[in-house]
Amino acid sequence: MKLYSNFPMRIIVAVITLLILSAVSVVVASNDTGKVEYVNGVVLSEQSLDVPGNKNMGITSKKLLTIQLTSGEEFGKQVQSINYLTNQPLFDINPSPGDKIILAVNEVQTVKNYHVADFNRLSSTYILVGIFALSLLLLGIKTGIKTLFVVCFSIFLVFQGMIPFILNYHWNFILATLLVCAVIATVTQITISGWNQKTWGAILGTVGGVTIAGVLAAVAISWMHLTGLDSEEAMMLKVTTLSFVNFQEVLFAGIILGSLGAVMDVTISIASTQYEIKNSCPQYGFSEIFKAGTNVGRDVMGTMANTLILAYTGSSLPLIFLIMSQENVSLTRVMNLNMVATEITRALTGSIGLIFSIPLTAAITAYFLSRKLSSKIDDLID
Repeated sequence: MKLYSNFPMRIIVAVITLLILSAVSVVVASNDTGKVEYVNGVVLSEQSLDVPGNKNMGITSKKLLTIQLTSGEEFGKQVQSINYLTNQPLFDINPSPGDKIILAVNEVQTVKNYHVADFNRLSSTYILVGIFALSLLLLGIKTGIKTLFVVCFSIFLVFQGMIPFILNYHWNFILATLLVCAVIATVTQITISGWNQKTWGAILGTVGGVTIAGVLAAVAISWMHLTGLDSEEAMMLKVTTLSFVNFQEVLFAGIILGSLGAVMDVTISIASTQYEIKNSCPQYGFSEIFKAGTNVGRDVMGTMANTLILAYTGSSLPLIFLIMSQENVSLTRVMNLNMVATEITRALTGSIGLIFSIPLTAAITAYFLSRKLSSKIDDLID
């Protein structure tokens, strides 16, 4: 209990972490190019304009927007911007009066030009974050506070620890990812469950399961000749700012981090069940506790493995629609596409690691709990 007597301090740490992340995002947004400044604004009105002679350029319509700036040095100023539309949803940004937007501001010969860069989605994001945090606090109370802390810690460790060290100091991707996963698992399990046998069983089971998933991922990436360049973002990074990065290692890191949460969920469920059984039946030894853990693990395995498969399927839904809509494409060709093989590898290696974490956690936790029983018996005999 002493380990968790300083909850106010944990709240402060969580709040500071959120503030740091917010500050970092603001700095990145404001210094993205050094020449273009981004400011917030609200659309006050719009006016349709004629498009004579521009249709051959792909422009189908254009609007004159009157916008009130809501940030920056010109806060409150009303400006105008012409918004060109091409009838391509992938590229068009078509705000209406009342919409919050982001404006790109550049200065040419002392004249400032304002262009619609995107919708401002931060306010909606903050609302969702607030609902998430409030739900944790209302339903979880003390556990909700712990959960907020570990979520903030995990985000901070990835964005301010792993990624900067890889980019700035060229750390090995595989070792950095495994180290970060081990730290996240340790801090999460200790914070949520305390310092006891079930926590250490869950931690070691998580590390073991993630390591197995990592080994399988590394082997699969090599054997299947996966490039890691399965998305537009990866290809753009490879040819522009991160040409030195091995994107096969980036793929590896994504697989490991993607499976970590599900593996932690399974391991703590098994270890907690074994811990409660041991408290209810103190005479149970290793074999009884191990059997109980594996029985629970089998029940959890089906739903959690399905969770991983469905999560990766959901994120790949546009790709699935693209494949299914091509009736004349050979199935052999489709299954051998880099992007398809990559998504299959993500789902299966993570699920296999999750499956192997079940007996690992059951055995390790049973060992810790049976050692406790043996020491108590020895004390009674003495």
